[in-house]
Parts: sequence; structure tokens; C-alpha cells
Amino acid sequence: MITHTQLEYLVAVDRHGSFSEAAARCFVTQPTLSMQIQKLEAELGVTLFDRGRKPVSATPIGKAVIDRAYRTLREFRGIVEVVREQRETVSGELRLGIIPTLGPYLLPRFIPDLLTSYPLVRVTIQERPTADIVEGLRRDRLDVGIAATPLADKRIRESPLFYEPFYGYVSANHRLADKKRLSPEDLAPDEMILLDSGHCLYGQVSQLCAGSQKIRDEALPRLRFAGGSLEGLMRIVESGHGVTLLPELAAMNLPPAFKGLLRPFESPVPVREVSLITHGDGVKTRLLEILRRSILDGVPDGLKVKGRGWRILGAKLA
Repeated sequence: MITHTQLEYLVAVDRHGSFSEAAARCFVTQPTLSMQIQKLEAELGVTLFDRGRKPVSATPIGKAVIDRAYRTLREFRGIVEVVREQRETVSGELRLGIIPTLGPYLLPRFIPDLLTSYPLVRVTIQERPTADIVEGLRRDRLDVGIAATPLADKRIRESPLFYEPFYGYVSANHRLADKKRLSPEDLAPDEMILLDSGHCLYGQVSQLCAGSQKIRDEALPRLRFAGGSLEGLMRIVESGHGVTLLPELAAMNLPPAFKGLLRPFESPVPVREVSLITHGDGVKTRLLEILRRSILDGVPDGLKVKGRGWRILGAKLA
């Protein structure tokens, strides 16, 4: 029989890429862990790990088994969650991933009230690019993510929360400074200041610009930021160089002295859809519903309904 312990050891090796590290994290000796995984392989009649590679990696059939192991372990924990959710007291830990272009602007709008309203709830937050959040959900390092969607990933469940229009953020001496509204054809990639291609915002800008032949023929952006923060992009524009795009929550946080650098877009207005994303069958459903309500309570009403004349940009990474 396949045991709960064997599944725990299996996912530990997948997470850490090492039998010795997995054993240490599971508080057992390496021979004990290795023996249990060998028993599991014998039971299934397959090899789950390529032990000749460093770090240790799953075989093709191993990847399928490990994905099912993660789901099975979540179901085990779901038994405890069902009991907890029947009690009046809301408690537990919520492991939340959020993309860096949202974190600084969205978290202050709901986290303080959530922690005040539910004192027995613990929240662990990680700012990560979308691909890392998806991987964290798959490997059960995260319970839920907040990211731009749609992702076109069948493994991920998306529950839309709100919609953020984009604004141009134009330096004072730029050729576009005199325009009251922008169109995609106005944007030249070699003038844009963007996050690196590992961030979904880069892919969204690429989609926005793709409709113009002029822009397709232009050079690549001259300046990219490998970090995930919009703050660096804004400081460059404020110093008098280039153009970038800002989502509305970031634009709302601008000091009054710099709001004059914002330029709205002509219809159809480019927008990103922001969603809660999860992997596999639902667990911690009550905590997730509390999270959802808390977020919506903190978001301006105008962002909660999809507007006419909006163009939702996909979030698939470039």
C-alpha cells in the first residue's frame, strides 16, 4: 500500500532536489527516506527520480505521480480544514503569493483590516513573478496567488477580482508630453522603460504595442529593470527620461507633484484583469473567501466591474 509518509517524502525530494536535504526537512535519516521511496517505486513498478542528476529530478512518469501526490496531500489537510471551517472561530495560515507590480499598492488596502478582523489568522506573503507563484502553487509552497490573468494555464484556477486600466507615465520633456490621451501607436519600444521579460507586465506591454507596424519594426527597449518594482521605473521618468506604463493602483499612489505625468489611453483602454489563482481542488475555502472579501472591500468600486471600451491584456509571460 502507498502510505501518507511515502507521499510526504516524495514531494520533499521534489521540492529540495536532494535526498539528503529532503531527509533533513522531514527529520529522518537519508537511508530511511530513500528506503521508503524505493518501496513506493517497487509498489508502482516505475522509477520516479533520476538519481544520476544534480539536483535530483523527476522522471517523466515521476512528474505525473508527484503532481498527484501534491493533490492527495492537500486533500489530507483538507480534512482538518473542513472541521476548522465548521467552527465559529476563523483560524489558520494562509500562504499568499503576489506579483511585485501589485504588492506595494494592493496589500496596504486589505492586509491591516484582515489581520484586525481575524486575529487567529496568520498570513505569509511572498512577492514573486507569476511563473514562480504558479510553481509555488503546484509544489504546495503557496495556498493562493494574486496575479494578472488570464494565464492560459489549464492547471490554474482563476477567480477574477478587479480590473486595472493602464496609464502612460511620460517624462515632462518627452515628445508625448503635450498629448492628452495616448494610443498604442504612440509608443516606441526604444523609448519605453520596462521591467524585465520575466514579469507579466513586460508581456502586456508587448501585446499593447504589437498592433503597430511602426512599433514592430522599432528596436527593443533600451532600458529594462531585472527587479520587480515599478518604483525604479517611475523615478527614471520623473527625472526626465522615457515613458513607462502604470496600473491604476500604482498611479493612485503618486504624489500630487507627479500626477501631471499620467496620460490616459484612448478607447479601447488597455486593462489588466487581477485574479485569485489556485491549483488543484479547493482547500482552506473559508480563508480564501475571507481573503477575497477583504481584497474587494479595499479596492475602489470603479475597478470591480469590467468597463466598456476596455481591452484586457493577457498575462502570459513573454
